[in-house]
Amino acid sequence: MTVSKNPDDIKNMFNKIATHYDANNNFISLGLHKIIKKKAVKELNIKNNMRVLDECCGTGDISGYLRRRNKYIDITGIDFSEKMIQIARKKYPDITFLEGNCTHLPFLNNSFDIVTMSFGLRNIENYKAAIKESFRVLEDGGQFMHLDFGEKNFISKIFDFIASKLIRLFYGNKIPYEYLVKSKKEFFTPENLIREFESEGFILKKRKDYLFGVISMQIFKKSKTAYC
Repeated sequence: MTVSKNPDDIKNMFNKIATHYDANNNFISLGLHKIIKKKAVKELNIKNNMRVLDECCGTGDISGYLRRRNKYIDITGIDFSEKMIQIARKKYPDITFLEGNCTHLPFLNNSFDIVTMSFGLRNIENYKAAIKESFRVLEDGGQFMHLDFGEKNFISKIFDFIASKLIRLFYGNKIPYEYLVKSKKEFFTPENLIREFESEGFILKKRKDYLFGVISMQIFKKSKTAYC
């Protein structure tokens, strides 16, 4: 059965879990998500004065790691959960965070040198619109980094089993994190995801897998020839 990704329901879900989101992620991943996000950001070619957009920024993890990498870049984080944005602003007061929808970005064409999306596309019902918008606001030749769950292998199944058990053991309201496991199972494999991005004009430059492929990172380049 396909998991529902109605935008209003997803927004309400993330608003509901926002105050416990960071603690829950640390618990379920045993803190590994922080290490992986930090490693992924290091793969980007970041230079002074670059304009960076962090889509589906949540509570600001990726934005924070981007700032640690370079103090002299202009970072904007965007997410449609106002509760997540409120937390991100408190964590990183020197970064601009906006409430908005990644399928209708409030930016001009070619506004950013780098666009990132971490564990977000999987939650978007109209994912094609989100990919198109990412392409539109990215500068020609710019970098797009995507990070999310990857291969559906044996290790991935172990994660699903352990996460489900931990959720049931420690959390009374387990529905949001049951959604996590279900949406993970239905998400694209990295190979299929790469094809989706390439069909919109992106060119794969680098792919790195973490935790034996459970998490996958891809860095794409915006193709100038896509307009031809």
